Amino acid sequence: MCSEKFDDGTLTLPAESIGAGAVRNLQRLAELAAELGADQVVQEASDLSARASEGRFFLACIGQFKRGKSTLINALIGEPVLPSGFIPVTAVPTIVRFGEQRAARIRRQSGEWQEVPLAELSRYVSEEYNPENTLGIAGVEVFVPAPLLKDGMCLVDTPGLGSVFAGNTASTEDFLPRIDAGLVVIGADPPLAGEELKLVEAGGRQVRDMILVLNKADRTTDVERAAAVSFTGELLERRLQRDPGPVYQVSAQERLEGRGPERDWGRLILALQQLTLDSSYRLVRDACERGIKRLSELLLAIIAEEREALCRPISESEQRVASTKEIIASAERS
Repeated sequence: MCSEKFDDGTLTLPAESIGAGAVRNLQRLAELAAELGADQVVQEASDLSARASEGRFFLACIGQFKRGKSTLINALIGEPVLPSGFIPVTAVPTIVRFGEQRAARIRRQSGEWQEVPLAELSRYVSEEYNPENTLGIAGVEVFVPAPLLKDGMCLVDTPGLGSVFAGNTASTEDFLPRIDAGLVVIGADPPLAGEELKLVEAGGRQVRDMILVLNKADRTTDVERAAAVSFTGELLERRLQRDPGPVYQVSAQERLEGRGPERDWGRLILALQQLTLDSSYRLVRDACERGIKRLSELLLAIIAEEREALCRPISESEQRVASTKEIIASAERS
């Protein structure tokens, strides 16, 4: 079984490696959605089909605003690509993926991609220039030659929860169904806020891989960090009904500036590398299964609504419903 590489240097897995049937079902869903004018389903099904074929999975960085999520991603990729600051910054979920050359692009609501200078990224993803996404940016992708991302991991910078910008929390919640694993960034005061816990619980029901990071470790005492780690572990074990794993204590800002102790940085990098090595196939496969189920249900709802609202001939609507149900059944058999 052979593979190939895209121009951006990412490894392309053959469709058989994650199930050719899943890719075909996603493509068929996109075709049915196009017939119905369901642009959102067309876009999501096509995107998921493409990243499944390429073996890419989404590790979403989630947490309350001002946890330092953007700074953490910058430290993980080894350069300050994403904008960060003292006020809530991120307004649009931003996917950071591997590319031989540094580049950035945005997706308009029309679905078309537009290349933008990487130096001007903040114009589209920050609260300062695009408050609560008033520009209507549907997607942002950043390409960097980071070794951590070379084998399929895509880091997703999400807007912070609980800020004064209500649209930020909604934007992160809307992205939740698309995540394949979570990088949960906590603090010491408080370790987990209400909206964070709610989102982590929702994500924990959807995906099994959650990596916990206590950032800004340089700003707290040993006692404060120990209490935060203990509280977080006990709380999440009760809520998720499983061991949430270790909490890695780091300072992303120190790492970017090349100062301070390493703390748990080496262990965190090893955990991320191990996630890709051990679980990338499973993460992509599970993403396909969840996507097929969710998008099929959405398409069925659209079909039912149009059948009732537009009085479309019953036979035609029933044929589309039957076709969509067949895709769901095929996915379940897989």
